[in-house]
Amino acid sequence: MTIDLLGLGSLSFVALITLYMAMKCKDLSRVLFIAFVVRILFLIINNNFKYLPDADMDGLIFEQRAWDWSQKGFFHLLDYYIGPDTYFLSFLIGIPYSLLGRSFLMAQSFSIFFGIGSVFLGWVIAKKLWGNTTAIKVAWVIALFPSLVSYSVLVMREVYITFFLLLAFYGIVNWYRLKNFKSFIWIVIGFGASTFFHGAFAIGFIIFLLIIIFESLKKTFKLLFAKRISINALIVTTFFSIILIFSVSNKINIPYIDFLKNLDEEELIININSKVRGEAAYPEWTKINSKSELIYKIPIRTIYFLFSPFPWKITKVEHTIGVLDAFLYTVLAYLIFLNRRTILKDPTLRTLLIIALFYCATFGLGVGNFGTAIRHRSKLVILLILLAAPLIPKLKFFIKKEIVKKIKKLKKA
Repeated sequence: MTIDLLGLGSLSFVALITLYMAMKCKDLSRVLFIAFVVRILFLIINNNFKYLPDADMDGLIFEQRAWDWSQKGFFHLLDYYIGPDTYFLSFLIGIPYSLLGRSFLMAQSFSIFFGIGSVFLGWVIAKKLWGNTTAIKVAWVIALFPSLVSYSVLVMREVYITFFLLLAFYGIVNWYRLKNFKSFIWIVIGFGASTFFHGAFAIGFIIFLLIIIFESLKKTFKLLFAKRISINALIVTTFFSIILIFSVSNKINIPYIDFLKNLDEEELIININSKVRGEAAYPEWTKINSKSELIYKIPIRTIYFLFSPFPWKITKVEHTIGVLDAFLYTVLAYLIFLNRRTILKDPTLRTLLIIALFYCATFGLGVGNFGTAIRHRSKLVILLILLAAPLIPKLKFFIKKEIVKKIKKLKKA
């Protein structure tokens, strides 16, 4: 039996980082500990007993390509770097592979690291939005949410995208609180890094820019009607407008965005409908047959994206996992609906909600089966958790005092 020292060393390093974070954040220590242990258990199950959902598909392809690219050394690996791309993750993992050698466990350790990091960032953001009590609830949900745990131990893009999106959301929260340039840097880094893994996430940055420009213009016109002028509002409007123009123009290469821009109407419809395939496919009537159908079928496909598979559509035992996942999203959507007044009154929460809606509509249009939907919506679930946060029931882990007393008596006896 070969012992993967490189992988065990990487996993130990992640454990030390988790321990350090737990020591620095006493309120979060138990959550981080449970999050790490649960992910290790899932790792053991996946590697030794049964593959987790999606583990035997894209995850293996990403890792294999990383190894193929890295075998001739680091400098040869650089030939495969083309910027934002589907296989950017393979390039990233190929870097330590080219320097240290191949270790699947090491690649999985990176995923666990970003998974634990997402628990921490989710807690930080929730604390800024809702306070410490609610933030702890958010951290528990992120730590134990099934799809987040599962993708945290696979060599796939989901956990990386989630982490960097949270960096962007952290920047957005700080932008509305502080309005400083440092906040905008976090936003650029977050959305920029997530876009490297999947081009569709550039949409969040574009929507944020549009919101800021709209708010700045609104403020400028109000001041003009009052025969005043705000230099700051004009600077912000101009600055963000320039960035927006560069983002949507051909000056910046974003695969997903460029792909959509280069398709004509007929090609776009064919591409969308081609995704409706397989035993987990959406119904045939959800296919787009004309431009006018986009108006009412995007909301329908968004519902399928978030809440499928429906119980009456189950054809295999394995599909029950998808139903459980869909149920959790249904609960989150219901809690967000109940929390809508608070969200709409707060500009930060309102911005996060708008970004969430655009992401869901984008993936609703681009995804055609619930198997793929489960994977893609896991990238957005923490955003939904943050919006539903105050109404999430408190998770309690306790032992009754009577049981503790009985245990002490038994020890004395």
